[in-house]
Amino acid sequence: MDSRRYLGQAGMEAAVLPSRAAYLIAGGSMAGFRTAVAHASSRWGGMTEPIVEVQASGLSPLHEQTVRVAKVEAFVNIDADFETAKKLAQGFGLPIVDHAVIRKSEVAFTCSLAAVMQFTDPAYPPLAASPTGALWQLAAAGCVEPRRSLEHVRVGRQEDEFGRYQLHEDTRIQSTLAQFGDYPSSPLRRAPTVLWVVEGGGFADSIDFWNTRALLPVYTMEMPMLLLPGAETVKHWVGFPEQVAGSLKSRLGEFTPDVALVSRSASPEQLLELASVLGLEPSEEEPWAGAGMPASPARTAPFTFRTDLDPTAWVTFERHYGLPTSFDVQVFADGPSTLRFTQPVRFNGYAGALVRFWGEPLLGLPTRPSIAELVHPDAQWRDGKLQLAFQTMPHQLAVQMTFPLLPQATERLLGDVTIRHQLSSAGRLGTALAERADSSALLDPGVYEAAIALTTPRSKELLKQLKGLRADGHPDADLAELAATWGGRSERRYLTADKLTAVRAEDRATALEQLCALGWAERGLESICPSCTSRSFVPLDQTTRTPQCPGCGAVSAYQSRAAHAAVHYRLDSFTDRASDNGLLPHLLVIAELCRRKPRSHFLPGTDVTFEDGTQEEVDIFGVWDGKVLSGEVKTSASEFTQAQLQRDVALSQRLGADVHLLASITPVDEAVRNAARELCDAAGLELEVLDQSDLRPAAHKPAPATAADGLGWLRTATADLTALIEKGKPVSRGQVARILKTASGGAAPVPGHIAALSWALTEHGDHAADLLLRALGVLDAAIHMHGAAGPKA
Repeated sequence: MDSRRYLGQAGMEAAVLPSRAAYLIAGGSMAGFRTAVAHASSRWGGMTEPIVEVQASGLSPLHEQTVRVAKVEAFVNIDADFETAKKLAQGFGLPIVDHAVIRKSEVAFTCSLAAVMQFTDPAYPPLAASPTGALWQLAAAGCVEPRRSLEHVRVGRQEDEFGRYQLHEDTRIQSTLAQFGDYPSSPLRRAPTVLWVVEGGGFADSIDFWNTRALLPVYTMEMPMLLLPGAETVKHWVGFPEQVAGSLKSRLGEFTPDVALVSRSASPEQLLELASVLGLEPSEEEPWAGAGMPASPARTAPFTFRTDLDPTAWVTFERHYGLPTSFDVQVFADGPSTLRFTQPVRFNGYAGALVRFWGEPLLGLPTRPSIAELVHPDAQWRDGKLQLAFQTMPHQLAVQMTFPLLPQATERLLGDVTIRHQLSSAGRLGTALAERADSSALLDPGVYEAAIALTTPRSKELLKQLKGLRADGHPDADLAELAATWGGRSERRYLTADKLTAVRAEDRATALEQLCALGWAERGLESICPSCTSRSFVPLDQTTRTPQCPGCGAVSAYQSRAAHAAVHYRLDSFTDRASDNGLLPHLLVIAELCRRKPRSHFLPGTDVTFEDGTQEEVDIFGVWDGKVLSGEVKTSASEFTQAQLQRDVALSQRLGADVHLLASITPVDEAVRNAARELCDAAGLELEVLDQSDLRPAAHKPAPATAADGLGWLRTATADLTALIEKGKPVSRGQVARILKTASGGAAPVPGHIAALSWALTEHGDHAADLLLRALGVLDAAIHMHGAAGPKA
């Protein structure tokens, strides 16, 4: 028998992509660059793999940004210093492998181009450079290794071939993007064509061109990029200027200029000379790149250029990699669910690849390694999605995953950082109370305050009040009265609605009834014994015609007010105990956190033991829509001393939290917030503060009506009345009442007002419509003068 619990059908998505790397070369290493290009040219997605220089200090800011935006899976060390490269990889949290074992490592989950290219005309193979050819040619077209000479590729012999093949996107390196994608889709952005110019050896231009092109989105941006030699070479390429002009003319979209001339080695004069060879004219227009929907008409000569633009800024933005697809999955709890779908990439035979999954069953889960392991033993989080690697990729994919619920995830997160954990005594009470009813009702006006008012004071509170009265010099009679009020406290506190002084009068009855609806409180009557004067609460379902005193047994009587029995309310014993233990503030805070982010789960009090034997109690710990949250709740913000804040933040850090919570029922002043923020910044934590303004906001009173409001109401009512009269039918008293209510902003009209307007309409007869039309003109002018909104259509 299947013990799994069926949760329903959910939508999911998956993206198939190659395992991509960033290649590390020594600073200025041309040999290292050639080796990296050779590796990238043989790999699916290789054009999107950056090549970065490793200096003694690490990466330059530009190359560090390139690696982060490229979102690679690993570093491949070509010829950089190994210790420096290893330290660099640790900083990025990525594995590092030597290029000699690249096909047996973390970046092996890819394939050769033959496995993904679908339609290639044997008569027109892609163009590649010789591994020993000019550096700019390798960067522009990629290369083919000698041992792979049988692959369907042609090594270029003439320099102009590299310009023409780039124009038509028919190079070896551009072939690596076959069936390679990025997502999510967005309106196509179009930017100027980039002509990158090389003078001299070309190392700086080649590596910067390579990395800029590596970040160019596949589907969401159109920005042709060509790497070209200088004017002295290009001017001998017969027909090339016309081919460039044809390419520029075929482009659609709103952007300016047509061309960005970029170089790290060419002088301004050399760039101007190349522009002249290509028939380009300088532009002084402000450069910009825009969306291409709807597309504008084709561009026309003369085509413009600028030499002061940096195309890196156009491509350094967040994106996701892979070719995506959507599918449905039947989700089960307490066991695996099977994901079956047709994956979107057509492979020709053997191929390794990565698959990233996301969708409803994974929402809200923290992206921690242990949580990925709960879902699948071989899974890891990448780019906020769950990733699996496959040595072979079938067309029909079937994967089993176990989707943990948030309580399971919370338990695993605590297990990651402690050797033992369990709900505290208060936490057990809070959990049991929350399981009985939806504690989000505590957020409603007056409900929390009503529950606190009904909570039976215990000895600790009695001692506090006695000390306070004595310190204030109250007479013994007051102390005696207080003691009598408390008595032995064998009976729970009960109150009538009018005794809830902390709750607005209009909210009292509703708040008490909500507590009853939750099952946290009960209704009853009060009886006072005429013999022993003891007071008793009698639940409504236990009332009788003649109540008896539970103490002495004498016949008693129910208390009444204005000929009606006064209804009293009290908490049930369990809720009363939980509230006395201070659990309601915890549940109130949890309710507010879950209101803000429903994909959340929290424990309201947990005892934890760390590996070194240290024991602590955390008020709130759990998952807050994908983030781990830990923190402290106080009834008064004055309890957040510097020592308390240091203890709380240190505990959140030790528990592996992303967010530290500081919560109080009373207002938290700026000094406490600043102190907590400094501690959180030092600990690498986000800070979330909840106080009275968040948990117990004042009731919003309707804003007083302005003169403009009144004119608007009157104008709307006049227009409605005019429309009725123009229909030529009598206006009923009901219609008159509705119009008068509109004119007053919602106030119900009295019968005299209705009668007066009905008489006026009858008295003026056919002239009423003309009078009302003139009134509309006057009202429109008045509304305009007061700055109100335009007349109602």
